[in-house]
Amino acid sequence: MSKILLVEDSSTHAALMKSILQTDGHTVEYAENGLLAFQTLGLRMPDLVVTDLRMPEMNGLELVKAITSDYPQLPSVVVTARGSESLAVDALALGATDFVPKNSLSKLLGRVVRQTIQMAAMDRLFDQGPNTQSSGTQSSGTQGLHEYSVTFASDITSIESAALFLVQSLAASGCMNTNRRIRLGTAVRSALLNAICFGNLEIRDDEDLLSRYLGGDESALDDLATRAASEPYAGRKVELRFSIGKDDTRILVRHNGRGRVTRMSPAPGTPESFELEQCRGLMLMTSFMDDVIFRSGNTEVIMVKQHAPATAQPTTV
Repeated sequence: MSKILLVEDSSTHAALMKSILQTDGHTVEYAENGLLAFQTLGLRMPDLVVTDLRMPEMNGLELVKAITSDYPQLPSVVVTARGSESLAVDALALGATDFVPKNSLSKLLGRVVRQTIQMAAMDRLFDQGPNTQSSGTQSSGTQGLHEYSVTFASDITSIESAALFLVQSLAASGCMNTNRRIRLGTAVRSALLNAICFGNLEIRDDEDLLSRYLGGDESALDDLATRAASEPYAGRKVELRFSIGKDDTRILVRHNGRGRVTRMSPAPGTPESFELEQCRGLMLMTSFMDDVIFRSGNTEVIMVKQHAPATAQPTTV
């Protein structure tokens, strides 16, 4: 059972989110603004903070910034309403580990919270400090470079294991802090989801297959497996490769399907882009990584993260 600090000034939205989180078995503590939430952190440390963005006293953007600075081991998820998209982008830049649109709370909140908590737990398990030795393969002649590679079928249930493996490897290497490692795991999870669903399985916007899966429809998982085993999708693979060096981590995600993992519309940061899973994933990738490069006809994406943090410049609230 995980402890969640929920920060929301609207009693209606707070009641909905609390119900979703408690249904998943979490213990929920409530604060009605960022200032009360930050004061609570000095007394009791939760496993995760879920916060609204527009609030009195201390807003969600200011809260995320304070958490990232004072409690880098604590992940935070921001909840966005239409009209606050620019604040959500800023919150991701300042250290939030994920975001959930308010009109998708029932579909996404429980899943995002479970995934984030799983990665945080994996990070704690393997974070033994900077002197821990990784069990990966060290490249000859390249000091401190560890390389990993895994190839798997278009099985959407494999995504979490792959993302957790990355977080585990980063934690064991001792590079970066917990929050930044979870953000890399989130970026990889998004890249793998895009590669499998939109690259290999070629799921279209007008299909409800992915939406049903994200919303917890168990029959959607069977439908995804059936599609992956059918022609022309059968036999398509996804490859994850990453190297952890002294100064940066480099990640490659490649698929061999005919679909594209990038799109030209809707424009990133618009309300419409927050509501499509493919756009949402691309936003997380570009927010969390220093470089994101698509190549080979958009069948592969290369992502680079510098281990030394850069200073974010958020929009003035």
